[in-house]
Amino acid sequence: MKTNYKGSLMAILGLCLCLSAMAQDITATKTDTVAVKKYKPFNVNLQVRNLYLWRGFKVSNSPITDVDMHYTTKDGSFSAGIWGGAGFNGEYKEFDYYVSYVKAGFNFSVWDINNFTDFPNAKLFDYKRGTTSHFIDVTAGYQFGDAFPISINWSTIVQGRDTHVKSNGELANNYSNYVVLDYRVWKEGTTNVHLFAGGGFAFGRDQNFYGSKPNIVNAGITLNKELVVFNYHMPVAATAMFSPEHNHGAIQLIINAF
Repeated sequence: MKTNYKGSLMAILGLCLCLSAMAQDITATKTDTVAVKKYKPFNVNLQVRNLYLWRGFKVSNSPITDVDMHYTTKDGSFSAGIWGGAGFNGEYKEFDYYVSYVKAGFNFSVWDINNFTDFPNAKLFDYKRGTTSHFIDVTAGYQFGDAFPISINWSTIVQGRDTHVKSNGELANNYSNYVVLDYRVWKEGTTNVHLFAGGGFAFGRDQNFYGSKPNIVNAGITLNKELVVFNYHMPVAATAMFSPEHNHGAIQLIINAF
């Protein structure tokens, strides 16, 4: 009986040690399978729009797709990329380059915007004022925190087809400006609603890139949410816009395919 008791005790002790080892293995396995988001310096995104609105302009009245190929630093502050769009009917065509920097609420970007829809003989690297399809747009802005969910951005066209004719017949830059205020009025989960208003003007003259006089050129409301299709999440944005300067309005729907 004594020997059997010792044997039983040793068996129980061995079983406990085995179970303990198994528990440690299971715990280690669970820890190792925790998903870690991997840094991807290069990426591509595709959007589909029912039409294309930009700063109060109806750039394309037909549906378009646009692709953004870009590089982003590991901290997400700096990006550089190529953006292109094309209309379903083949009329609208655009090919841009950009760099952007975002840090602590501040943002700065430079875009070489090349919408050559109305330039059938456009040359990619033609930057002459009289013939170019490009304009270079520089933007600086700031976004406040959740306690005061408002952002302001100031953009200036520094070069390209934003011009006027001087008294001597030469073309000169307008240096047109676009300033927009955006205020988030509601948020719940991944859904939010924003109100915005943007004005266009040029110092020292009425005519500017956005209209015949200083005016509100873009105002409206935007709703952002996530559309779930077969467990696949696609961010969508709907914007209702009207332009007092251009006397028109439109609704744009953007679906972020990936």
